[in-house]
Amino acid sequence: MQLDQDLINEIREKNDILDVVSQYVKLEKRGRNYIGLCPFHDEKTPSFSVSVDKQICHCFGCKKGGNVFQFMEQIENISFVEAVRRLGENVGVQIAQREPVVYANDNMKMIEMHELLRDYYHYVLKAIEEAEPALQYLYDRGFTDEIINREKIGYSPNISHFAHDFLEKRGFDKALAYEAGLLSRNEENFSYYDRFRDRIMFPINNAQGHTVGFSGRTYKNEEPKYLNSPETPVFQKRQLLYHLDVARKAIRQQDEVILLEGFMDVIKVTEAGLTNTIATMGTALSKEHVLQLKKLAGNVTLMFDGDTAGQKATMSVGENLLNEGISTFVVPVKKDRDPDEMINDMGKEAFLSYVMHNKLSFVSYKLKEMSKQVASNDLVFDQRLKEVTNDIARIKSPALRKKVLHEASELFKVDFDSLNFEVSKYIPQSAPQFTPGPRIVTYSKPERAERLVLKHFFKDKYLFNKMTGYITAEHFKKQEHQEIFIALTGYYESSDYFNVSQFLSFVPAHCQSDIISIDEIIINQDPSVEEIEDYIYVIRHEQEELRSLSHLKQSLSEAIAESNEAERDRLMKAIIDYNRQKKLK
Repeated sequence: MQLDQDLINEIREKNDILDVVSQYVKLEKRGRNYIGLCPFHDEKTPSFSVSVDKQICHCFGCKKGGNVFQFMEQIENISFVEAVRRLGENVGVQIAQREPVVYANDNMKMIEMHELLRDYYHYVLKAIEEAEPALQYLYDRGFTDEIINREKIGYSPNISHFAHDFLEKRGFDKALAYEAGLLSRNEENFSYYDRFRDRIMFPINNAQGHTVGFSGRTYKNEEPKYLNSPETPVFQKRQLLYHLDVARKAIRQQDEVILLEGFMDVIKVTEAGLTNTIATMGTALSKEHVLQLKKLAGNVTLMFDGDTAGQKATMSVGENLLNEGISTFVVPVKKDRDPDEMINDMGKEAFLSYVMHNKLSFVSYKLKEMSKQVASNDLVFDQRLKEVTNDIARIKSPALRKKVLHEASELFKVDFDSLNFEVSKYIPQSAPQFTPGPRIVTYSKPERAERLVLKHFFKDKYLFNKMTGYITAEHFKKQEHQEIFIALTGYYESSDYFNVSQFLSFVPAHCQSDIISIDEIIINQDPSVEEIEDYIYVIRHEQEELRSLSHLKQSLSEAIAESNEAERDRLMKAIIDYNRQKKLK
């Protein structure tokens, strides 16, 4: 599909890269740029930089990034055309209807199966008489038609081959549907049948908004209450955060994630007005979840169920997050209730007010939970005091740390200054601020000349056109430099001024890091013709020397083959002299 270049430029210019990247990466201003943890690889020290001036982003670790289109392609794993379409929708610019998609790999076929079934299950919920009890159950639980349609909630009929036949008619491989978790299999005769039967179907989406699994809930008080998709290549609990595709923007705006226990709670709490809510598929928090949370926001609030299991999960997850340096808070849910039930009991407005006025730092919550223990058991008193001393030291905010110190001082009946002194011993030393930038690289004289010439060509179209009679792509030693030079020719046919964000769309992905690096070079803003000619001479002379060396080596091979010892010795001496002179330069 061919897109008009003017339309591409319009969409790129209307989408500020800081706004787009901020939906996926927690960024902090550092000088003229913004930095954060790279979304493309695991790291503890930020190396991902966003330049608002240039409208580009770049990781100095894994080298990924580019302009706003390339970022979207990489983060969402989509095509350039799809990235343009999505970003166009962001700014009210419509692109022609999508062309039929051909799914080239099994993972995408699995997602296609899930999304087709999701839509069919959703249709069936209101279309057949058998689904009426399930639909009524949802209404009784406070689900409106608007929620049901928005979440695409559906119903799987009590038929053993409903999904099986649906997928088979559309040409999908049954073995692949089994691997995707949509079908079960009889291991004796290898016949396939539906995994989900007579259940309310809740689609589970990944961070990109693609349906990758289901949670089937019974409406008849049968066991299990929830039947989830098994682990598959596209559905992995350790990586999934439910509703992240919906909540990401609100999370960025509020710099806070509200983490709930289950997806039912997320749906109802979101409907009540807390739009920055997500959930794990179970209360266990994996290292992948923690990494995602650190990149999403600076603050995480836990709002787990008010039963014993929920309280234990709050303590476990809270400790984990605190140890990872994440500012952690807790909204205590009322005893033996869950957030959904609290909304039904209190009403939306009262619930939102409760959340607003009952948000404790995790350490404050922990102090309240241990108050009865320390009052009646001196051994526990001593153990908990040491534990809390460490916990308070991990609180990042000095003001909040002081508040919690007062609470601990009162609970343990310990002098505030003495406790503060003990805590100060454990406060992590602030690491020096790090501004990501290119590593110091030593370039050979010819490569440095190539980079400087390209930088001057970036700056001046007239100079580029003038010098193309003296230098061609073949004169550049580095392959990426050759491709950049060629791309400049096409770029300057339609543009009079160099724009690095725009130019990145003209080159292959493997050239992007070189372009960003070259663009950062500080050069003489008004170079003389002689200076540019000197650089070009170095580049051309290097290539001529390489051709001469190649000719000498070829002649040497021929002399050896012909047993011409005199010619062999002469050529070997010439090659040695060449290499010696090369080292002296």
